[in-house]
Amino acid sequence: MNAKVKLLGMAGMVSLMLASCSKEESRSGYTSDDAITFNTRISRATETTLEKLKDIRVYADAMDYPMFIDGLKASKAEGSNYFEFATPQYWPSGINKVRFWAYGPYDIKVTPNITAKGQSFGAYTPKSGTDNPGKDHEDLIVAYTEAQRDVSTGSNVTLNFHHAMSQVVVNAKSGSTDGSREVTVAGAWIVNAKPTGTLSFDSQATDNNHMKWDLSGDKTFYGLELNNATKLTSTNTTLIGGSDNSSLMLIPQQLDKWDLVNDKPNAENGAYILVLCRVELKHKGETHPNADSDTSADDGPIHSEGGYHYHQIFPVSDKFDRTAYGYTCVPINTEWLPNKKYIYNLEFCGSKSGAGVYPPALPDGLPKAVEKPEDKDTGDNVLEQPIKFTVTVGDWTNAVQNENIGMQ
Repeated sequence: MNAKVKLLGMAGMVSLMLASCSKEESRSGYTSDDAITFNTRISRATETTLEKLKDIRVYADAMDYPMFIDGLKASKAEGSNYFEFATPQYWPSGINKVRFWAYGPYDIKVTPNITAKGQSFGAYTPKSGTDNPGKDHEDLIVAYTEAQRDVSTGSNVTLNFHHAMSQVVVNAKSGSTDGSREVTVAGAWIVNAKPTGTLSFDSQATDNNHMKWDLSGDKTFYGLELNNATKLTSTNTTLIGGSDNSSLMLIPQQLDKWDLVNDKPNAENGAYILVLCRVELKHKGETHPNADSDTSADDGPIHSEGGYHYHQIFPVSDKFDRTAYGYTCVPINTEWLPNKKYIYNLEFCGSKSGAGVYPPALPDGLPKAVEKPEDKDTGDNVLEQPIKFTVTVGDWTNAVQNENIGMQ
């Protein structure tokens, strides 16, 4: 058996109840207490939870018993947290150590290549595009253990599951403490991430719970146009990953850095968060010399309403239009790891933050927007400063750490 390659993983724990027997013995001699069953706890696009997990797929081998359990379905018993096989499976006679692999959900669209010599899955490609692909993403969980009969746990064996994918969420808020700048967002996307990965399991990859991803395919994008454009407040609004079930389950990878100094048009390589938005200045007073005219001085076209006048400062235009939006972006170069959740928290128009920078040439298929001015280049600030943001990183549990990333 190859000890270097292993499925490991901690979405939760599965207890396997095992009984010793001889493969020559008649199954009629077994009782229900002898059969292998699974008692499951699980720490997503539907997140895999105990309530949603109905079936898992199980593999096992032992010396002289190669793959004696070979991808069998184990199903949750009605009204319990136990999983069991339709046909009972038993611990091989005279064997002390058994290797167990499992993954779920049972019907997830992956191609397993799991044998005693090596364990991997075929190429996996989460859905991409503009129309909320996250709702179709699947949460793959995987687990491995070597169980020994002579240890203190006896026939009770524990499998620790891990999420194989990286989960990505994008939030945004307004940093305008006096309310003088209003930011309305109509959509958000992650751009320039590799689309496809092949998952294998190696005991040397201890930092990633023994999971190794090999990447392939042309870079793509993931996100959505919001059903209703959202005006940002001082508290976070979820742009990707809200109640519309749009959080992304993506292939773990090191995102390529967008070099704003030496390679501004780096649309083929640098990753970024793309936001479709508009920004207005808001001032008291219904009248203004240029209100509702096609042009104004230095602060955009102006509209008067409800005791205030509003200057459209982004997208740049010579006519005020509440239906007009433009694209801005935030370059990112995070390393996404399996079993980690990455929450990007963007701040618009605060004391030390602006409204982002002009993006490179955009992918096809995005909603139409006002084009950038001819005198603006990729990487130029949309307003005075880029968007300030932080990244919250942690396992898919409540234990997190904050990583602050400064924007130049």
